[in-house]
Amino acid sequence: MVSSNKKEGWKFFFRYIYITLTALMYAVAIALFLNPNQLAPGGVSGIAIILQEVFPVLPGVGMLILIINIPIMILGAWKFGLRFILSTLYTLIISSVLIDILPMVVHMEAVTKDPMLAAVIGGALFGLSMGLMFRMETTTGGMDIIVKIVRQKKPHLKTGQIYLILDVAVLAGSAVAFHNVEVALFAAVAIYVSAAVMDKAIYGGDEATLVYIISNKRKVVAEKMLEELNVGVTMIQGVGAYSEEKTEVIMCVMRKQTLVKVRNLLKEVDSKAFMIISSANEVFGEGFKDHFKAEI
Repeated sequence: MVSSNKKEGWKFFFRYIYITLTALMYAVAIALFLNPNQLAPGGVSGIAIILQEVFPVLPGVGMLILIINIPIMILGAWKFGLRFILSTLYTLIISSVLIDILPMVVHMEAVTKDPMLAAVIGGALFGLSMGLMFRMETTTGGMDIIVKIVRQKKPHLKTGQIYLILDVAVLAGSAVAFHNVEVALFAAVAIYVSAAVMDKAIYGGDEATLVYIISNKRKVVAEKMLEELNVGVTMIQGVGAYSEEKTEVIMCVMRKQTLVKVRNLLKEVDSKAFMIISSANEVFGEGFKDHFKAEI
């Protein structure tokens, strides 16, 4: 029992170390790339940047993010329970404090004043940090909680897509607040990059390649795929529309790096084989994603 408790204790400790590092990445993105260049990255952080510009007497961006999140955190506690909110509250407080103190600690207002560089690098760091947080079942609060609620109702929508939809209003607000359409366009680049990187961070490991193979030597091909490449194969019954001859089509799902080996195998066994390749965004089952894994 003691050993089990000790293991859980270490797991808890390293989880919060990981969360702290992702919160630091999030703070770097906002404090040293986006905010100094007046780039509102959408969500609560974007709203905070806009409010700070419109009302300079308000506290720092980090503190504003904390204040705006209070009613949203209450909603999150009601929807997702105390465990989720405790880790989210920790992430929110750490990231908010870091956003306000980082420029003073590093004695630097911004890493770059080039708005395009700031948009791309800041957006990438912003999206990567949020994606990693989501994988650890925590968030920085704000729109993250709203996104989780939407994902429960509309699980077919990807996280980055939902953010993109919600961020349009913030983007329009930044154009008005900064009286500069160009700034809003650079902010749009940051939002697009962050959405793409976030989806990659969350779903990248779940992507695979779906392959259909039509071959006169399908039995040999299937056997070699099973034995030599260790790739699961399903034989689908098919009928040629012109010849009306019955045949079997090989269907298999594999990791992208295995595709080259399959192509080499076909060159060797049947160079005239017909192969269709497409992407499988998510795959559930043995060797891929668990059916019972909590969805983000």
